[in-house]
This record gives sequence, C-alpha cells and structure tokens, in this order.
Amino acid sequence: MFSIRSIISSAVLFVFLLAGNAYAAPKQPAGDAIEKRAAAATPMTASAVEKLYAGRTWEWQNGGGFYSAETTARGLFSANRKPFAAWSRKRAAWSYAEGNWYATNGGKLCMRALWTSKVAKGSLATSGAVTCFLHREKHGVVYQKRSIGGNWYVFRHNPAGRDDEARKLVKGNTVSKEVSHLKANSR
Repeated sequence: MFSIRSIISSAVLFVFLLAGNAYAAPKQPAGDAIEKRAAAATPMTASAVEKLYAGRTWEWQNGGGFYSAETTARGLFSANRKPFAAWSRKRAAWSYAEGNWYATNGGKLCMRALWTSKVAKGSLATSGAVTCFLHREKHGVVYQKRSIGGNWYVFRHNPAGRDDEARKLVKGNTVSKEVSHLKANSR
C-alpha cells in the first residue's frame, strides 16, 4: 500500500517530468506578434495534424513520445485513436506511458495515456493524463500551443528552420525499446 506522502511525491514528479518535456519548444521572441499571426492562421484539419505526427517520435530532452500510424478500434468512440507510447527520465526517476492519441478538425492533438513513474526509494505510482496541443497554419507556417495555459509559438517555419520544434519529430519508433526496458524494471 502506498502512503499519502508517496502518492503525492509520485504525482509531483510525474507532473514535473511531463511538463518539462511538453515545454521543450525553443524560446522565441514573445508575444503579441506571434499571438496575432497565430490568431490569423487557420486551425489545421485532423488529417493535416495526423500527417505531421503519425509514425514519428517527438524527441524530448529527457525522453520522447511515439505517435503510431496504426489505428486501433477497441471501442465505440475510438475509431480514430492510434497507439501512443512515451518515456522520460531524470537521474534515477523515470516514467513511461502507454495510451492513444488522436487529432480533431480544430487542430487539436491529444495524448491520453497511463503513466507509470518510479520515484524516490523505488516506489511506483500510476496516473492517467490527457495532454493536448493546438495547431494552426498559414502560408506553410505551423503554430502550436498547449491547449490549456500555453502560449503560441512557431512550431515549423516556412521554409523549415534549423531550430524548429517540428524537426524533433523524427520518422520511426525510437521509444518502444526504452518503454519495454522501463516496464521490465518496474516489475
């Protein structure tokens, strides 16, 4: 049985690991100019968002998330859901996630996953999380922000820039091997 202290510590670590990776985007000149350009852009279609992410790994500073191109049909409302797996590690603490991802015609990309985290003294905790990003596009420039509390930034310039966050979306699955390793260590 987990103590309240252990559960709270696990939840705090999970939020820290996930938030640190989700905000991995490069810092850009703030503010109003990007906000205005993003507001003038059009929300991306579900198929455009899927094309951007499907079959790719988003590499983070301390881990990554893989967006499978394969569709799973397990339930009535999951026809457009695709498997998602991720991992994150910071020193001895680590987390891995398994779940699914989907895109909507409003430019929203969401990952719904169950995270398992190892925190201090080897205790394990699990926590469900839904993380969403919004995407807008104008003249080939893609803007992105976290759906709750995020600020718009240029995800991909046109032409693509060397430091674009979109360049961290690499083809293939570089996540599953590490997720399997972490799962084996959690038993």
